[in-house]
Amino acid sequence: MEPKQAVAPPGPTTGPHLDQIGSISAFLAGAVGMSPTTVRQIRIAAPMRDVGKIGLPGSILRKPGPLTPSQRTEMQRHAQLGFHLLSGSHSPEVEMGALIALTHHERWDGTGYPNQLAGTQIPIEGRIVAVADVFDALVSGRVYREGVSVTEAARVIQAGSGTHFDPQIVEVFLRDLPVILGLRDLGQEREGR
Repeated sequence: MEPKQAVAPPGPTTGPHLDQIGSISAFLAGAVGMSPTTVRQIRIAAPMRDVGKIGLPGSILRKPGPLTPSQRTEMQRHAQLGFHLLSGSHSPEVEMGALIALTHHERWDGTGYPNQLAGTQIPIEGRIVAVADVFDALVSGRVYREGVSVTEAARVIQAGSGTHFDPQIVEVFLRDLPVILGLRDLGQEREGR
């Protein structure tokens, strides 16, 4: 009898995950008072945040366990790679995508990457997408872990207020979580899940 192969937990399909990041980010942008034009742009730009991962080895992207310190450093390169791929466009949405790619892993307390920006040094687009991306990543399965409950994901977002995340965006996110869950459900229905 052959040994049983380990099966990774299911991960999000790319389309729905990207749509959800765009929808949640656009909702949060509107909820914090950004203009309708900017809300539309962030809906289009937010899904570009990880485009730099195309320059990373598949062995790192699909690794089922924790990354080594050197692999983590390599993974973090995707922020700058994405910025370089997208910057210089004549499209405002693609330029915003470049900005988001570069800044969505910065942290409110200055311990993020790649530039250790803190607080409002981080463009608001990056701060918004950081919350949307982490929430969707938490509730969706990944190759290296199963998804968590919405309650647990909200707890993680709340715990990160003022350290990982902009407190104002966290406040809006938690206040409007039922609407955000509705956006996720719509995205999943469109994909026939």
